[in-house]
Amino acid sequence: MKHIDMHVHTFSSPDADISATELCRMALEAGVKTIGFVAHVDLHPSDYCYNGFSESDYLRELDTAESERVRVLRGLELGEPHRYREEAELLFTRNRYDFITGALHWIEDRLILDEKPFLGKNTLGVVEQYYKETLKIVQTCPINILAHMGIFRRGMARAGLAVDFDETALFNSLIRDILETMIQRGIALEVNTAGLRRPEGTTYPTASVIRMYAELGGSRITLGSDTHRRENAFFGLSSGCSLIKSCGFMDYGTFVNYKYVTAPLLRS
Repeated sequence: MKHIDMHVHTFSSPDADISATELCRMALEAGVKTIGFVAHVDLHPSDYCYNGFSESDYLRELDTAESERVRVLRGLELGEPHRYREEAELLFTRNRYDFITGALHWIEDRLILDEKPFLGKNTLGVVEQYYKETLKIVQTCPINILAHMGIFRRGMARAGLAVDFDETALFNSLIRDILETMIQRGIALEVNTAGLRRPEGTTYPTASVIRMYAELGGSRITLGSDTHRRENAFFGLSSGCSLIKSCGFMDYGTFVNYKYVTAPLLRS
């Protein structure tokens, strides 16, 4: 049995520096059988990746990578699709992809991956805003996967703040609304392992959110390393599998032609 990684970037994203072909070769050594590639399509004008996506170059890159012995799935990571609906709709209607991932990196003009939004007194207010915006995404956008829920912890850690709080206790009703909406609309919850290699030392989302999702009856869950570079390729997948199992799941999944397909989790 081998891993599935549903969140991998290539140099078709401006903030990544590795090709799909090289990643497929590395996947064979890392025990990864399926890669869900995503290109950043960041719609906020202040984002580093804004206006950096070439669909033709991206699809050509993945076509070349398909010659390798790894299954290639085509995806996009749309930033703030609820705020930029007109631009996002042009991509939601394409038949060239297997899945669309929705992501929240910005709250208005504040980048929550940065420490600046968390240097004031009301840090938990920023967290609450993040989740209110996330609720809007899952309520209004036809995405297949919600990416890295709770990634604001990256900005909090950079600001020197503690990140070990439980948002399911602090904002129970709000988190519940998000997860119940996802379940109703068939949106998968991504367990993103990138935080395990950063100072925050946790997945996005944390175990408490994953457990609540399971308790509410959620069944669609994906695993992603958020790879951008050679040195962190496929990082944390085994830990992510163990966490998902500990929260009550027996399988995880992929999307193929926008349809959710399950696969058994690796045995410990």
